[in-house]
Amino acid sequence: MKYKTTIVLRDKKYEVKAGSTLLSALKKLEILPESVICVRGGELITEDSILKDGETIKLVSVISGG
Repeated sequence: MKYKTTIVLRDKKYEVKAGSTLLSALKKLEILPESVICVRGGELITEDSILKDGETIKLVSVISGG
């Protein structure tokens, strides 16, 4: 049985392996960690957070001006 976490960015959903860190999942999906804010259950989480089976992580794009 595979354990999965769902990562949502805009209108796209990605299935990644639970038990890994958020940072490794973002790298696998080729998403720059600096370009998103990661939210689990309404709370911000860090890149070293461990992904849990069945949960959904929402990514919010960061817009920077210059």
